[in-house]
Amino acid sequence: MISERSLARNLVAGLVMGLALNVAHAADKKPTNDKLPDWAPQPKPHVIEDRFRVEVMTVGASLDTDLRVDRTLATPGTLVNAEDDLGLDDMKILPLGEITLLPGDRHLLRLSGFGLRRNAEQTIDRTIVFDEQTYLPGEVVDSTLNLTMLGLTYGYSIVQIQSFDLALTFGIQVIEVEANAVVRSRVVREAETGVTPLPLAGIEGRFDFNERWSVEARVQYLSVELDEIDGSVLDARAALTWRMNPHLVMGLGYRNFAVEVDSRDVDTPGFVDLQMAGPLLFLRASL
Repeated sequence: MISERSLARNLVAGLVMGLALNVAHAADKKPTNDKLPDWAPQPKPHVIEDRFRVEVMTVGASLDTDLRVDRTLATPGTLVNAEDDLGLDDMKILPLGEITLLPGDRHLLRLSGFGLRRNAEQTIDRTIVFDEQTYLPGEVVDSTLNLTMLGLTYGYSIVQIQSFDLALTFGIQVIEVEANAVVRSRVVREAETGVTPLPLAGIEGRFDFNERWSVEARVQYLSVELDEIDGSVLDARAALTWRMNPHLVMGLGYRNFAVEVDSRDVDTPGFVDLQMAGPLLFLRASL
């Protein structure tokens, strides 16, 4: 039989060994950031996040425009290339702007817009039917083609990790096209104006190399058929950005914008296809 003295000695040895194992296990455990108490300093975010952004951009845009203004739905006009036939600029430096609100960790609301204004005087070399007027070879035509675009976009971030963010977007783009062509000596006419709202769906993302350098891209596109108007819009951009300080970001990239509208409205029948693409430079201020 086991004596009482041996039983006590074994019990004491077991308690000492258990205590030693607990101390060793506690020494091996190292604190991690997710176990820190609320009052402890938290690790810095990989990139400083903001809640309000203002962005000013400049695009060196290469332009290509096909245009037709119809007399009636049954009497189409002449399809012309605005740059070749009417002498409009095929290259312009365009200012653009946008304001973005980020009310939560995953939401964004963006207001954007730009305007393209072009005028030219050109001696035409072929017969052109423009609305209710016919222009003959050798006549000097003064032409105007203006495009105004205003967009409102909502986005929701579906992926958020330390160095990567991906969001789905939905927006409404309101496009206004104004066109006119006159021969000063004999033609007096008002400009034709058409306004079209188009919904857009898209995706955008950002990858952070470190606290200063990132790459970002976005694309919005939709093709729709309404009662009297068919239209499509593509707006895409990609850029490399550098964060100068917590509130200023510079970016260099490329932007491609395309809009095509075919109107069968009895008041403004016609067609416009505008392609605009070129290098993008922007400055973003944030709070």
